[in-house]
Amino acid sequence: MKVELAKDKDGYTAKISGRKHLVAFGYTKQEALEELGNVVELELESEPEIRQIEKKIEEMLHRIATED
Repeated sequence: MKVELAKDKDGYTAKISGRKHLVAFGYTKQEALEELGNVVELELESEPEIRQIEKKIEEMLHRIATED
C-alpha cells in the first residue's frame, strides 16, 4: 500500500494507490496528507490497515517538516 502525493493546479492531492475512494485534497502537502488521514479513518474498518496507512502518512509529514 503506497501513499501518493501529487501537485495539481490548485494544491495537492493525496491518495492511497489502488484504492479509488481514499483520496484527499489540500492547498498544501501537509493539508492533503492530514485530510487523507481523516478519509482513511472514515472509510476503512480494519484497524491494522488504518494504523499502517497512518504510519506512512506520519512519515511523509515528518519528511515535509524537515524539508522547510
